[in-house]
Amino acid sequence: FHQHKHTQTHTHAHVWFWDIKKGMLVRLGIRRVFAVSGGVACIGFGFGVGYVAQAKSDDRTHGVSWVGSGPTYYGGYWARALFSDVIEKNEKRVDPTKLRMVELTTQLQYKIIQKLEKMERRAWADDGKDGDPALFRVDVDDRRDKGKVGITACIQGGRVVEKAGVGVTMLSKALNPRMAKQMSANHPDLKKAIESGGPIDELEMWVNGISCIVHPVNPKAPTVHFNYRHFQISRKDGEVVAWWFGGGQDLTPIYLYEEDAKFVHNRLKAACDKHNRAYYPKFKAWADKYFYHTARKEARGIGGIFFDDLDDGGSKEQLFTFVKDCADTFVPSYFPILEERKDEPYGQGEKDWQALRHGRYVEFNLVYDRGTKFGFSVPGVNIEAVLMSLPLTVRYMYKHVPEAGSAEAILLDTLTGEPKEWASDTTPVAVD
Repeated sequence: FHQHKHTQTHTHAHVWFWDIKKGMLVRLGIRRVFAVSGGVACIGFGFGVGYVAQAKSDDRTHGVSWVGSGPTYYGGYWARALFSDVIEKNEKRVDPTKLRMVELTTQLQYKIIQKLEKMERRAWADDGKDGDPALFRVDVDDRRDKGKVGITACIQGGRVVEKAGVGVTMLSKALNPRMAKQMSANHPDLKKAIESGGPIDELEMWVNGISCIVHPVNPKAPTVHFNYRHFQISRKDGEVVAWWFGGGQDLTPIYLYEEDAKFVHNRLKAACDKHNRAYYPKFKAWADKYFYHTARKEARGIGGIFFDDLDDGGSKEQLFTFVKDCADTFVPSYFPILEERKDEPYGQGEKDWQALRHGRYVEFNLVYDRGTKFGFSVPGVNIEAVLMSLPLTVRYMYKHVPEAGSAEAILLDTLTGEPKEWASDTTPVAVD
């Protein structure tokens, strides 16, 4: 429910409802709406179905709005409507998979914001309500006239979370020769479309994705990262000539708890096995190869899954469902670990080790990570969003070697050894 008061006797409201046929939210304008009490309004429709929605409010204690740069953020349904509206207005042929992807990314972002803020509020209350609880700053980048809409949410300096960020971006732009050459190498349909003639800039790229990183305060709790994205290349008339998915999730412990590694990997394996039993061993091996710090000769963490250019093995809708199932594992696989580890006892030595491991994380992201390197190459990019994944505290020591047999040495031995098979009933595979 989106309410604008113009006078004391006149109210203009926007009502959003789900259109089953179109598979999207639809907005209706209503005038002279009854008064809203307690920030909630109920609107009944003639066919007997009612919708209850939250009214616009700037009261942070009710969790209905977040302030940053750009327009105020009002949560997942508002975000989904924003992105869907841009798609509907700018495209001649609306692909339902785009709308489903937008729903996935905006709703998952909102869920993560809610869960982390709830943990911070609870920790703040347990701490005697000293000071203020850490809350998200949410920046809304609405440059639809330039083909870009993005929502960047970041929280830092909390009692549970040192720093965490979750961003959703949607970008639409004409292909240039460099991008076309790079993308067509892995997509025969795109290569065929380019070779069929016509200017390359008449092909348009659309991408929607979500990226998340959490660096906890407690060194016993692991850092986690995931991202999922969907690309489409289409002609000016809306005909899709190529599409694919990419993404993955990985866990980076500061101290190794094998039960945590097994818990996450088994969840990811179950999601993969629902669609193709070859997916998990293939994408797990790909993650082991991708999240590897070549100069240090050590893995970034204990891996997870990673895949890119996924456009075979099913229809677009089937592969979207696979991506959604993987993305849906994040909350139930990570938050139980964070809840359990956030109150583990630790001392300054553990914090120093955490800062050293954060240094490795920074090295990997700045030197090897494709997303970071891509972000630096995009003109007009929000560089703060690109570097949101970096932790607050980092420490570097020359040739630091942990004491033999220590918990720190056990982690390092794991990261420098052969990748382990954490999930049950898994056969490793090679990745070219």
